[in-house]
Amino acid sequence: MNASPQTTHIASAKLLPARRIFGSLRLTLLFGVGGIWFALSPFGEIFFWIGVLYNLALIALTGVDALFLRSADRVTAHRDLELPLSLGALNRVSIKLTHHGGSVLNVYVRDEPPHPFQTDPKELFANLHAGETDERTYNVTPMERGSYHFGALNVRFTTFLKLLVLQRRFALETDVKVYPNIFATKKYKLLSQRQQLNQMGLRPTRMRGAGLEFESLRNYVPGDEPRRLDWKASARKQSLITRQYDVERSRNLVLLIDAGRTMTSRGDGLSKLDHAVNAAMLLSYVAVQHDDRIGLMTFADDVSQYLAPGKGTGQLDRVMESLYALQPRLIESDYRRAFLSVAQRLRKRSLVILFTDLIDPDSSERIITHLTPLLRNHLVLCVALSDYEWIELIRAIPEETKDIYRQAVTVSILEDRKSALAKLSARGVLTLDATPTDLSVAVVNRYLKVKREALL
Repeated sequence: MNASPQTTHIASAKLLPARRIFGSLRLTLLFGVGGIWFALSPFGEIFFWIGVLYNLALIALTGVDALFLRSADRVTAHRDLELPLSLGALNRVSIKLTHHGGSVLNVYVRDEPPHPFQTDPKELFANLHAGETDERTYNVTPMERGSYHFGALNVRFTTFLKLLVLQRRFALETDVKVYPNIFATKKYKLLSQRQQLNQMGLRPTRMRGAGLEFESLRNYVPGDEPRRLDWKASARKQSLITRQYDVERSRNLVLLIDAGRTMTSRGDGLSKLDHAVNAAMLLSYVAVQHDDRIGLMTFADDVSQYLAPGKGTGQLDRVMESLYALQPRLIESDYRRAFLSVAQRLRKRSLVILFTDLIDPDSSERIITHLTPLLRNHLVLCVALSDYEWIELIRAIPEETKDIYRQAVTVSILEDRKSALAKLSARGVLTLDATPTDLSVAVVNRYLKVKREALL
């Protein structure tokens, strides 16, 4: 499955055998009016006969309405989904109803999306004419990644008389998967083609002309940098020889995603891990466009997944498949085991991007202590996800005593966080402190900055 384009899944079915027909509210009220005539019959026989004629006419109209409703059997339904579904984004669902003949029908549609999905609107309405196809859409917002199930499509039909209601269930059951948000990658691709990446807040990168990839040897030319001289080759040739380097475009980028306790907190319906996964997918897509190799490791108390660095859209698909069902766990992360595992697996110097949170001094100290094996050979960027509400809590005017205590705790957390980031920087770790809302763009910009400044 390609991570950048979307495919359309179409579910279609004829009517299920089960059918249910019942009287509408209008029919109930009209029969109630007929009862009034019988109630007035003690005051005159004429009222009785009016009631009889009225109800006979109403029964006849109901029979006619039932005949018109039979054309609902000639309606077919389709549900179109743009797959894969994206986490935390509006995903369009299209319902198409085709009337193959008969009278005009009023149609009320209620789908059965997976229960955890947010749905808007919940009910659709259409006037369905004979020989026509009517399309209505609604949006679903998945709040968790994983596998889900769409149920049947429930449709109620009425005619212009609106005396009877015919309810049908269309067998459109289908399984779907919710992946990290790939709409951001589609937007990046579109804006990149238009050279308008600044609209996403991204700063395009220009590679430096000198890289670290050895290309060849050549004779010394006045003006060559002394550090480029190859003294062994010069001794053999009895003349100065210069090493020539080419721009090394393809680098290793390894995403190290913490799925432990610190990543379980939620905001806007998504966990910090969800935001990290969404950012990782956009970053992976951008890195593939820059011809870099992408690797992945997820961990909590143990390493749960490892994907060796690879290139191309195939690797991007593998990253997406690895991340789509990843969930945070309420356990302490074993940073020592994760960092040692990465250091043992990676032979080539790489940019390792750690997605985590520095939520308390203990977890922060473990990260700082155990990063040493990675720093020997690799460039490390620690991405710390902060909470939206911290700045708002500090700026808010306290109204009660508990608000003052809450602000004091928040200030303490931010000071500990600032101290941890400073310790990491002192050890040579690049740091990024971003809110979940700004995370994806901030991470991509930092990656582009590393490329632009040839830090790796």
